[in-house]
Amino acid sequence: MTDTLPDTTAGDSADAPVEPAPADPREIELKFTLDAAAFAAALDSPLLRRDGQKSPAKKLVSIYFDTPDWDLLRRKIALRVRRSGRSLPLMTLKWRPEAESLFSRGEIEHAVRALEPDLSLFDGETGETLRALVGAKPLEPKYETRVQRTIRLITAGSAVIEAAFDAGEIVAGAASLPLRELELELKSGAEADFYGFAARLVQELPLRLDAVSKAERASHLALQTSPTPVKAKIAALPGDLNLDAAIAQVILSTRDHFLANWASLRESDDPEAIHQMRVALRRLRAALGMFKRAIPCAELEAFRTRAKDLASAFGPARDCDALRELVETGPLPHARAGDFAPLMQALDQRRGEAYAQARALLESVEPTLFALDLGAFVARRGWRNALTAENLGGLTEKVGLFAAEALERLHNRALKRGRKLTSLPDEQRHQCRIALKNLRYAAEFFAGAFDAEAASDFIRATAQLQALLGAHNDVATAEHFLSQTNEAQAARAAGVVLGWYAREAIEADKHLAKAWKTFKQADPFWG
Repeated sequence: MTDTLPDTTAGDSADAPVEPAPADPREIELKFTLDAAAFAAALDSPLLRRDGQKSPAKKLVSIYFDTPDWDLLRRKIALRVRRSGRSLPLMTLKWRPEAESLFSRGEIEHAVRALEPDLSLFDGETGETLRALVGAKPLEPKYETRVQRTIRLITAGSAVIEAAFDAGEIVAGAASLPLRELELELKSGAEADFYGFAARLVQELPLRLDAVSKAERASHLALQTSPTPVKAKIAALPGDLNLDAAIAQVILSTRDHFLANWASLRESDDPEAIHQMRVALRRLRAALGMFKRAIPCAELEAFRTRAKDLASAFGPARDCDALRELVETGPLPHARAGDFAPLMQALDQRRGEAYAQARALLESVEPTLFALDLGAFVARRGWRNALTAENLGGLTEKVGLFAAEALERLHNRALKRGRKLTSLPDEQRHQCRIALKNLRYAAEFFAGAFDAEAASDFIRATAQLQALLGAHNDVATAEHFLSQTNEAQAARAAGVVLGWYAREAIEADKHLAKAWKTFKQADPFWG
């Protein structure tokens, strides 16, 4: 853990994830959840079985500890003590680094003599930071996992992979939850081969990629909560980072934003989850398009197409959510009781169908394969293959140079598409809005390479203009959906909705000229 760890006494900033030191060990691990039939099929799969390899199951009991105020959980730290047979208990500290892949975690282990943690065994900066975090508060058992684990070592290309089959339960007080997981951990060799092996598995077995750890799942059980949607964060790319590393970090951050919202979609009806999944895919497409302009790599375009297809497939569910929000925050509170009941009933039915399709898509092969293929592409730095030996040197240049050129080009495009904005027809406004989105995403990706305050002001002005242009897009989406409403009473309510938001679009136009002026006057922070 580094000296950049937030002050543990500093209000909300103390909830930031722990940032371990670069020298701390890492594990690269993929986790899949399975039903009983899939678990049995995985155990019998030739891909996961080595001839002559004995792999008896071991009973593991892991007790997770935290302070009464859940200080470790709030910082995305897991501290557990695990017992296995007659061996000494093993204390493990795990965390998820902020700037790394969702599948990369820090891990430190120490043998202990009792089934309780001993923080004195963590030395150096790690120990000092952890003890300062806990302070005088007691560490108490919060929940535990009880599993039968079967371990097999698999070789795939240069990768040596540990496959751990866990079957058992999570226990938190009187509550329990069944658990069946397959964990793949890269022990040595190429990370690209590791992802490639996982991709072969998901094409042959019904595996569900899961980004939620056992500790996170157990904490939800203990606290009776559900996974919440995750918004994108402005990337903290340092200005001295080279372009090669920046490409990897941006691609993985957008992929992980997409993955981080799967659990919320699976376990709740929060409309923000599917919205954030589509935002993540749009951000990824914007990044890939930006990089492809400088690096003529066919794989970048192929991933852009796959991201677009996924976003489109999740679109109907998002459209239902957006329309329901339009109705509930617009005309519905001002209507007579029952006027909108037929329309809301039709909308809820359509939404239920769309969400069932979205969840079925999430459990299909393509989203998981897409995430794994992206991981392999980044691990082998696939974009390098599109460059000549002479041009490879450009990847070692500082990202700030590339960022400034990309931002300048995207800024000029937005300015060009927005000329005479208030008098543009809807289609041209839509093209301007797309240009603003791409500019905003690029600004968020590269803000850390420039002045943070200036970048924030620019992003705010861009987002405000983009939001106002979205009013017309909302009306167009509503018109398409409501035109399919046949029942007479629902159709009357649909007419009221369209009238309401046509007026809202006119009101938005009154602020459009001012927002456009603010955007044009915003100082380019990359200049």
